[in-house]
Formats: sequence, C-alpha cells, structure tokens
Amino acid sequence: MQQPTNIHSTIDLDQSVGRTNESVKHWAIKSAIVERFRTHPECHGTVETEKKTSDLIADVRCKFDESPPEIPENCVVEVQTAASDKDFRQATESHLRYGYAVYWVFDVNALNQRKTAEETLAEQMTSTPDLGVASLADGELTLGAPIIWEEFEFRVPLLGQREFYIPTYDRASKWYDHGEFLVNGERITIYRVANSSDYYIGQTYANGQQTLPRRSTWTRQELDRGIKEGDIRRISPVRGTP
Repeated sequence: MQQPTNIHSTIDLDQSVGRTNESVKHWAIKSAIVERFRTHPECHGTVETEKKTSDLIADVRCKFDESPPEIPENCVVEVQTAASDKDFRQATESHLRYGYAVYWVFDVNALNQRKTAEETLAEQMTSTPDLGVASLADGELTLGAPIIWEEFEFRVPLLGQREFYIPTYDRASKWYDHGEFLVNGERITIYRVANSSDYYIGQTYANGQQTLPRRSTWTRQELDRGIKEGDIRRISPVRGTP
C-alpha cells in the first residue's frame, strides 16, 4: 500500500499492515503504532492487527516475551478517529477480562471523543486515564499509559472462560478454565466440564501451589448470583490464548 502524502517525515509506517473496511487515516495511525512496537529495541514478540482477545477484535494486539516495564507483555491498542464508534467502556472491560492491558489512541480531530472517553473510563479507574493522541501530519504520536487490570473496576462481573489445556493423550473430556476468584477469603480456580453443568474448584495457596480440582455443589445460577452479588469475586484475568 502506498504511503499517504500527509505524513510527517518523522513518522514511519509499517507497509505490511493490511487495510480492510477502514479509512486511510485509521489505517495510517494503526500502521504507525505497529511500526513503533516492532522496531522498539526492548520489545520482543508478536505485534498483529485485527486480532481477537476474546469475542472482540483489537486494532493492534501485542504479545511480548520481553518488554520494558512501562509496556505490558500482553496489550492492545484501540485507534479512534472522528468516524469511530467503539464503546470505550465495553471494549476496555472485554480486553482486560482476558488479560490484555489497553491503550486508547485518538486522532487529533477526535478530541471530543477523547474527552468523553476520559470521563467515561475515569468512573471505573483508580487513577486518571492517560489516553494517546495522533496527528501524523504534525509528527505527533503518543500512546499514553496502558489501562491495567489492577486499576479498573468492572461494572457487571461476568464469569468468562478459556479452554483448560489437557494433553490430547490424556483427555477424556474438554474442560474450561474460568480463572481465579476469592470466596470467603480463599483463593480458588473455577473449572467446568464442557457440555455439562459440573463445576470444579481448586484452591491456590500463597506459595502458588494448587490442589487438584474437586467437584463443586454450585449450580450455574448460584455461581452467577454469587458473582453479581460480590460473594464470588474475580481476582485475575481469564487465562490462556484466544
């Protein structure tokens, strides 16, 4: 793809980034962000575009084996132009729930949207959100600070799940890993057997050791009610790859 002509000479684009159903401006900002991550001397891993973190597709998804302290190993970047309409709160919650920190970058002509996003996200954060700005014609591209799990309060707790890995040769049925929760002061992991209503729990100790899963007496309705009422509280993102 040919580079747009209104890009400042200090901004480099990754020409391998494909463009589908998006404006040239949105593509260019996304491409510049990919180039920045891929050429960062301390970032080693994969940087991809239009990839899922759960049911939601991120503009840029990074999975680093190594990264500097200020850049989370698993993170996404959502790009917003004046024509974008992604739900800031819902997208942030979805990415965080599945273990990805979230950067928001707004085109300079979408500053009203940026202000709305700041006000919306601030309601659920323990710190003031620091959102990025892009003005490629002026040579400006800032990512801001990532929104991370520890500083975000979810509106409606949801269970969430990923497949629990069991080696094929030892697999009698498919299991799902819902992640870690706090129940009556105890840290537990909740599992479910696919195509059944059977839930299992394993207790996790301070040293990281975990008991073998044992069958729980919870029904799905009881589990959902406990989560919504706060008696069963998620304490870490859902694990695994999308």
